[in-house]
Amino acid sequence: MSAIKNYFQQECKFPMLGLEHSKPSDFYTSVWQSTRSSVPLLLWRVLLLLTSVAIVITSFAFYIKSPFSVGYWFIYLTHWGLVLMIASTGFGVATSARVYFYGPISADLNLPWYVKTFWVFHNVAIPVAFLITVFYWTLLYSVDFQEEMDAGLDIAVHAVNTLMMLLLLMSSSHPTRFLHMVHPFLFALTYVVFSVIFYFAGGVNPFGEPWIYPVVNWTKPGPTILLVFVTGVMLIALHFVTVGLAAARDALANRIMRPSVTVYVDEDVALRTHTAQTEANT
Repeated sequence: MSAIKNYFQQECKFPMLGLEHSKPSDFYTSVWQSTRSSVPLLLWRVLLLLTSVAIVITSFAFYIKSPFSVGYWFIYLTHWGLVLMIASTGFGVATSARVYFYGPISADLNLPWYVKTFWVFHNVAIPVAFLITVFYWTLLYSVDFQEEMDAGLDIAVHAVNTLMMLLLLMSSSHPTRFLHMVHPFLFALTYVVFSVIFYFAGGVNPFGEPWIYPVVNWTKPGPTILLVFVTGVMLIALHFVTVGLAAARDALANRIMRPSVTVYVDEDVALRTHTAQTEANT
């Protein structure tokens, strides 16, 4: 109990709401590597990004080929989650690539904007992906609701998305903070506001019905408000799950990997520069 109490005393301090971290290398090295090279995580994040882009392009292409307007693609929370998946993996790649070409990020200054942006997208994309998967398989699947124009793809975007974000989380090193629950909560609130505006503006789904999801139907405000509240509580719970997974990741990595990180004398030199210099000397 004392460990839990100490955790909340530390995590619930106001500075923890911010986006600063004393060890910038946690954003471009993995807990599963024994060096400070940015290359392993860069390659892994590129793979995740390419897979994410392929999923989105496939989903978008089916809408283009369908008899419905491609604009309908943008009304679904699932597709918002897919965009988050690209944003989080994309900024992860950008952070790792920046270190590869220009050298490590200094701990003497505040974190650069692109690192903070990656952190926010990471905080939002993971619990939202979990929520989309749970929401689909517990509520929408039972009413035979299908967002995609292909049944196989419909299943993929509600399962692979969670797998992708889980892989991103478990390969990272940076912390997932308790108070950062505000990031996915604000995203969810934005979507709720969008759905309300969509309804009152006379928006309809591809089949001409005045709702985006059958279980979120603003023509029946009572049940819909209750469901939105329960879903919000679930999202916060899934953020706690994300925090727990990050803690378990760190604990397991600390047991498996060597306690100290191998440090080279020239580690402050960008790997790209170092490679070029080595080739020139030979």
